[in-house]
Amino acid sequence: MSVIYSGISGEELAQQSIIVRNPWNDEVITEISIDSRERVQQKLSAAWGFRPRLSLEARREVLSRARTLLGQRKMALARLASTESGLSLQDTLGEVDSLCTQLDIAGDAALFSPATTVAYGDSLSDGPQVLSLRRALNGVIAAITPFNHPLSQVLDKVALAIATNNRIVLKPSSKTPLCARALHALLVEAGMPEQMFTLVNCSDSLFADIAAHHHGVDLVSFSGSRAAAREIAFRVPTQRLVMDISSSDALIICADTDLKAAAGVVARGAFSHSGQGPGAVKWVLVDRRCHDEFVRYLVNEARQWHSGDPLDPQVSIGTLIDAASAAEIEQRIAISLALGATCVVGNQRQGASLSATVLTRVTPDMPVVTRETVGPVAPVMAFTHIADAIELARNARPGLNASLLTQDEALLARYPSALAYASRQTSAFHSPVAF
Repeated sequence: MSVIYSGISGEELAQQSIIVRNPWNDEVITEISIDSRERVQQKLSAAWGFRPRLSLEARREVLSRARTLLGQRKMALARLASTESGLSLQDTLGEVDSLCTQLDIAGDAALFSPATTVAYGDSLSDGPQVLSLRRALNGVIAAITPFNHPLSQVLDKVALAIATNNRIVLKPSSKTPLCARALHALLVEAGMPEQMFTLVNCSDSLFADIAAHHHGVDLVSFSGSRAAAREIAFRVPTQRLVMDISSSDALIICADTDLKAAAGVVARGAFSHSGQGPGAVKWVLVDRRCHDEFVRYLVNEARQWHSGDPLDPQVSIGTLIDAASAAEIEQRIAISLALGATCVVGNQRQGASLSATVLTRVTPDMPVVTRETVGPVAPVMAFTHIADAIELARNARPGLNASLLTQDEALLARYPSALAYASRQTSAFHSPVAF
């Protein structure tokens, strides 16, 4: 077994290990030792005992150097992310570009006093949004990140911690720990004090439980699935917990929309990042008057999204995170088909790979809608009245993103608060709240 070091005093971790596999061919990439409860506590205490002394200018310089290093190592980082997560090289190259944007924004944030404001991106406007912090954190941020977007999910939290002179102890997904390790090494090379950013390897629940009871932890930040969120919410006091939870996100298409353009939006939202992105399109509601025409456009789009080896530059859909996840989605599709849905394209699975899939005749009670279907699947349902479509979207499980495509400004005026959140798609991924 390859020995992996903790990053604090060069001590070896416990000798239980996480096996990291390539989702495309199931080959073992490496093994990473798991931290014991005692070791996690030691890392949190070490982070608490460290007091960052970086000036505003020094923090910005660290983030600026990190951006330069990212540019120099773009292909290497993208290939690592594709090998570890199964995302296509097209997706991971775009993700590295988003990291540069995140670092630019965090670098600007570093020029503000950490006790007053930080700047972070907002997809509702062309420029960065300024978010106010009532006070500087005086403890340690304990963060948990998921497997999707294995680079940007990590840097989203870490860059802001550096900008505000805070310490962060981060537990990445056990399925994609290598991207977090690569970013840690890059930031240390850029001049970040090593103790500002510490990695741990254990289960989400164990880390949340330890962090919840550690005297030095000021905030627990979690991004991931609803199932994991429920378990963590039982362990962490709500006043110390920030949660970013994925779910089923609806997109409503009205008859006055440019249907060809709308099909492109849906395809990107449903199929990019293997359908695993936060805020991805998971459910499409289409005006019955244009349903058939829209579906024809969407099928044509889906056929342009080729699945296969993530490292092949021509492949646009790599794999899901593992074969079990692909098999689960395949089963949900099968149940939905048995309940009356129709598959018009796709639904071809090979191991962890699933082709771009479009389903029609979908109803709200089918598992491809009621469950968060984290894969390249676009379930399409026809509606007659826009009020009914909006009500369905509002009553569905809360999502990170909901969208309405129309050219009717009067319609938007009638439903100013119909959807909980709406945004334009951008090339970067930004947290809507600090950490």
